[in-house]
Amino acid sequence: MSSRKSRLIKHLAVMLSLVAVVYGGVIGFSYYMGARFLAAMANTPQPPVNVSVARVQSVAWPQTLSAVASVKSVQGASLSPQSAGTVTGLFFDSGDIVRKNQLLLQLNDNVARAQLASAQARLTNARQARDRQKDLIKHRATNEASLEEAVANFREARAAVQQAQAVLTDLQLRAPFDGNLGIREVALGQYVAPGTTVASIEQWDPLRIIFSLPQREILRVQPGDKVHLVVDGLNDEGFDGKVSAIDASVNSRTRDIRIEVRIDNPDELLRAGMYGVARVILKQREQVVAIPQTAITFKSYGTYLYVIEQRQGTDVAVERSVQTGRHHQGFIAITHGVKAGERVVIAGQVKLHNGARVQIVPAPPALTRPQPDHDGN
Repeated sequence: MSSRKSRLIKHLAVMLSLVAVVYGGVIGFSYYMGARFLAAMANTPQPPVNVSVARVQSVAWPQTLSAVASVKSVQGASLSPQSAGTVTGLFFDSGDIVRKNQLLLQLNDNVARAQLASAQARLTNARQARDRQKDLIKHRATNEASLEEAVANFREARAAVQQAQAVLTDLQLRAPFDGNLGIREVALGQYVAPGTTVASIEQWDPLRIIFSLPQREILRVQPGDKVHLVVDGLNDEGFDGKVSAIDASVNSRTRDIRIEVRIDNPDELLRAGMYGVARVILKQREQVVAIPQTAITFKSYGTYLYVIEQRQGTDVAVERSVQTGRHHQGFIAITHGVKAGERVVIAGQVKLHNGARVQIVPAPPALTRPQPDHDGN
């Protein structure tokens, strides 16, 4: 019985050994083939990455000066009555467009009208008295003193009528010019004192912008220079204008000089009180090295782009650190890192790494065509 059991154990051990050898051979072969496959993949060259390129250009750009500017009205005012009284008539609503001399507000004028009627009656009597004295003096029936007194009384009565009319006028509020009204601040029946703001009125087109530049720039800016204003949140194109005036003196505290610009606002997007960045476009130009803005890659450790170099007859993308300057018409100036004539990648950078082989394909026109020019050139 024991010998039979021993033989069974031996057969089982042999079978297990055979299974282990076969299984180990299969695993070993799999690892071997995997290693051969990875080695083959590693030695297989990566296909080139499709990219678009542009030549670095040396171009003449207009010089500019930038400053934060405040938008102001050419004509704007806070409207208030010149006399005190109770509001008996309101002839406008908030936001109305009004014309010059349009009646906006009427104060109680009962007393003023009575005073005017009284003054007109006295003027009528004074005129008749003067005319009688003139007839009498022709017939030598009176003396010169009586005539002079009648003339003086007439002039005094006429002045009283003019004064009463002025009082009536002061009880009315009229638009001083064509413009857009703001929010109405008074109501019917309200008592208002002189100087009480009734509403504001502004002209929206054209407008003017005011900004300051350092005194060292005073000789570079001239009346008539073109200015481009960009206001955050409004249209992307901005607004164009021209320098209309340069202040007569430099601020003694800041050593800055104020510049005034007239700017068109045909769509009435701008409002007085807004602010934006004004860029004065000078007549002088400067030579810069420029590339399309899309070539630039911003990373946490600097600003980079890819330059195309020839290595063993193949185009290769090489990462290069650069220093940038100002923007203009969709291009950006490079102050250090590339030179005119070199090719830089402007599309397809996402798939690139330093030293990657590339295949150059045509660039979309929008990447190489300048954006709308704001300096008129």
